[in-house]
Amino acid sequence: MSGTDDTIEDVEALRRALNEARSEVEAVRQEMTDVVMRQETLQRSHEEALARVRQDSDREVIVAALRAEAIRNGAHNPDDVVRLIDLEGINRGDDGSVVGVAEALQQARQERAYLFGEVLRPGYSSGTTVGQVAPRPGGIEPFNARAVSEADYEARKWQFLAQG
Repeated sequence: MSGTDDTIEDVEALRRALNEARSEVEAVRQEMTDVVMRQETLQRSHEEALARVRQDSDREVIVAALRAEAIRNGAHNPDDVVRLIDLEGINRGDDGSVVGVAEALQQARQERAYLFGEVLRPGYSSGTTVGQVAPRPGGIEPFNARAVSEADYEARKWQFLAQG
């Protein structure tokens, strides 16, 4: 009978071990589920933060482009012009360029002409303001590869190769 008792004890020990293993597996599954949920929550919060940063940077770039264009169009106070423009139709493209600035300023100039003065053209004088003539491009300087330092030669070589 002692052989049977050993077998029953072994079976009971195996059942206890199996139940402990099942509870460990369940605990690991629950922990994995918690980790996956935390990861998804963190990913969502990071994506939302990234979207906010992109939206803020897009807005800053759009405002800067509007302000620069307003100055070129002769705005008395470019900041006021930018504040009064509806930014709805102005977008930043995938390549980073701002689209719709010229149209928005043209519409603002038509609706609120009092915010703009005359566009100052290069070489044109108006009252005490003189527009400067655009500078002329310089000529090509001769380059003697034998007389320059090794560093200047390498720099020119890479500039030349980058153009082609």
